[in-house]
Amino acid sequence: MSTGRVSRRSVVAGTAGLAILVGVAASRLAGTVVRRGASIGSLVPGKPRSRPVGFSLSGPDGARYPLVSRRGAPFLLHVWATWCPPCRHELPALEAFMQGWGADCPVVPVAVSSGAAEDVRAFLARSNVSGLPAWTVGGPELKDWYGQGELAIPVTFLIDGSGRVRALAAGSLDWADPAAPEALRRVLAGIGA
Repeated sequence: MSTGRVSRRSVVAGTAGLAILVGVAASRLAGTVVRRGASIGSLVPGKPRSRPVGFSLSGPDGARYPLVSRRGAPFLLHVWATWCPPCRHELPALEAFMQGWGADCPVVPVAVSSGAAEDVRAFLARSNVSGLPAWTVGGPELKDWYGQGELAIPVTFLIDGSGRVRALAAGSLDWADPAAPEALRRVLAGIGA
């Protein structure tokens, strides 16, 4: 065996060892990035902490959805983004939750700073969650309304019947929890209109 040459066996063994290390590190990283979200029941209503929501969402084909139209009944405003890995992980469970609830689902998902509504609709189709509405809002509009600095994405706002934030959950929610629908009913009943 010559001292200046690397044997094929050494290269193969080194490559295999590196692949194992990368795989172990990736699986550990995935375990910290993809985690179970908070319980919907963790949205405990407090005192109103914003001015009433007054901005409109943009939808495909020029559609507009003024959130003022939701006044009179509490709802969740779930803010996500196409560029947000935890959001992308959460979307299939959110879609299933909304479909299971039905047409009167009190959750309004909106993509922030994610491009035009048509881009968001195409993203949802590519992600196999085309059952979610492709509503969008600009980051400045959202920050202007909430007025409390930077927001972690995803974030879910519990909005009361007068349009004001009563609680928020920064980070993912556990939409797949079998108890989630009943937990949301209790949360909404806790603040009324």
